[in-house]
Parts: sequence; C-alpha cells; structure tokens
Amino acid sequence: MKNYIKTDGLDNVLELQLNVLVFQQGDYYVAYCPSLNLSSYGDTIEEAKIGFDEVMEAYLEDCKENGSLHEDLIRNGWNINIQNHKKAEPPAMVELNIPAGSLRQQFNENWSVPIC
Repeated sequence: MKNYIKTDGLDNVLELQLNVLVFQQGDYYVAYCPSLNLSSYGDTIEEAKIGFDEVMEAYLEDCKENGSLHEDLIRNGWNINIQNHKKAEPPAMVELNIPAGSLRQQFNENWSVPIC
C-alpha cells in the first residue's frame, strides 16, 4: 500500500497511511516509520506497535499545536504540491541498515484525525 497524508491544506492532518517496520534489536522490538523518522520500542512486537501509536499521536498533536507539519514533512523528504497543499508524496524508500534476519513484521498503519 502507498504511503500518503491528507491535510486540510494547513497543518491539520485528516488521514494518513504509513508503512511501519518492526525489527528486533537485541532483546527489544523496534517499530520504525522511515517516511517520518519516528520509532518506538518494546519487549514484544505488540508493545512496540502500541508504543508507535502513542508516538504518532504525540507527533500529530505537536504538529497541530506548532503549525509545523509542512515544515517537518519537507525536512523528512516529502514533496508537497505547491498549488494544492492537501497532497503530500512520501520520500523514496532509502536503504535501511537493518541486520539480515532481524525484520519481524512490516505493516501499513492508518490514522484518521478528527478536526475540531
């Protein structure tokens, strides 16, 4: 599935879908989203995924409070349509330095964000 972020044209996220990788690093599992450079970890895969949801919620809240979404997306390599700021294309996947055999899971996560 394709990564995407839909906004209201400002810094309010309406919906997003992102690819998240879960890999083992020592005794821990790390959930990592390359297109936003966000991560979390836990003792189990499920803990890492739950932690990632918390990180994503905090990220979205911070972007909304500070009006920093577009700036952060550009810093992370996203292309934003100049004429229609509602569309953002993710950066090309980069080569990740994950040791062979440590990738445990890859999934797409969807978030819908209510705008108040």
